[in-house]
Amino acid sequence: MSDWTITALRDAYRAGEVSPVEVADDALALIKQWNLHLRAYLHVSERELRREARESERRFRFGDEIGPLDGVPVAYKDLCYIPGSPTTCGSVMFEEDPPPDSISSIWKRLHEAGAVNMGKLNMAELAMGPTGRNKHFGDPQNPWKQGHVTGGSSSGSGCAVAGGLALAAIGTDTGGSIRLPAAFCGVVGLKPTNGRVSRHGGMPLSWTLDTFGPLTRTVADNALVLSAIAGADPRDASASTRPAPDYTQVLGEGIAGVRVGVLEGAALGGVSGEMKTAFGEACEALERRGSRLVPMPPPRAEELEELANTIFKYEALMIHGERLEKYEDQVTPEILARLEAGRGIRGAEYRAALARREELIRYYESEVFSAVDVLAGPTTPTPAPTHAQARSEAEGLIASLTRFTRWVNTLGAPAISLPCGFSGDGLPLAVQLVGPNFSEAALYRIAHALEEECGGWEKSPTFESFR
Repeated sequence: MSDWTITALRDAYRAGEVSPVEVADDALALIKQWNLHLRAYLHVSERELRREARESERRFRFGDEIGPLDGVPVAYKDLCYIPGSPTTCGSVMFEEDPPPDSISSIWKRLHEAGAVNMGKLNMAELAMGPTGRNKHFGDPQNPWKQGHVTGGSSSGSGCAVAGGLALAAIGTDTGGSIRLPAAFCGVVGLKPTNGRVSRHGGMPLSWTLDTFGPLTRTVADNALVLSAIAGADPRDASASTRPAPDYTQVLGEGIAGVRVGVLEGAALGGVSGEMKTAFGEACEALERRGSRLVPMPPPRAEELEELANTIFKYEALMIHGERLEKYEDQVTPEILARLEAGRGIRGAEYRAALARREELIRYYESEVFSAVDVLAGPTTPTPAPTHAQARSEAEGLIASLTRFTRWVNTLGAPAISLPCGFSGDGLPLAVQLVGPNFSEAALYRIAHALEEECGGWEKSPTFESFR
């Protein structure tokens, strides 16, 4: 399965070159061989996978394909409620007291599109942690180099896709939790506009900032998955009723004349030399395709990040506070400390943060995205740090690693991370594109052009450091 993209696999199914059962068998073999080392999966849905693969195979045999994701192996961050699977949210405190059972709308839509369920993926405890480490279930390992973090909190999602243990994975993003593992693991991750994808049937962390989205190997694959999961949902009042297009239709349309606001100078302070070089080359690639570069650091990014911290801390405590009183001793101390920080935030401060957030959203709509079509910058300031660094520099890394991602969540805007090169020691580097609300189609079009220039999934981890 490590040789396929969703797009190529779909064509191979139709041509009879390979069957969903063969792909499922291959996927299970890879998981059995490598998951003990990678720690990407917490639960493998082997029985469901085999049954769904057989059903998909029958559909292809009789010409009854039900969609472009029919027979595609997909895995889910373990905060999605899926029939027949345990849900841990990366924490042991749910073992005896499981969360409410409300089936994930994302799982339902992918299931109806024919995707086969691989299982549930590792994650940072309670979706809190940009490195993706998990004391309870083991730290996921970066498939490119053992001993390095995957990024979080959707750690298993990035790890599984990069390592070939799934062709697509669902993650969540509250401050960068899709984009960080996408960047560190060398895959494509999209944080959609708030409300573009239903959140029903997923454990929340912040009502205001949470989003669900796909991680895949290529931009085209990502567009396929978003097309399947986006749209209104009567079970989620926050889901937009705005029609969702087929995002694959815009790929290859070209990006001549697109105005790209780029970070430069002091805005790139603290960014590693290798990352600056890779980002600069990505910008040159956009220019070669006809885009116009406009120097522009994200206005008021620091204020947006402060607002995100206030909103996140207050809402996370509201969501998990009651359970913490019962299971405080079962939560990792650093996670507990981050949750407890919400107790210092008053209701008036929280409401003021929400009001200021609305003002800045309007400001970006009227002033920023009238001057440029997208904003571009590195997704992270450095390649993936080591697990040793993540342990010793935990607090500093939270601020450092989310520096280019968290402000986007305050706006609720869409953002995509995609690979743009490798460091000298073989770790992925990534660029982030941010657009105005509901501009996912434009982001995919630009990202697809950039992917064609920079290369992408053709280079896969060899697991040499794990042998």
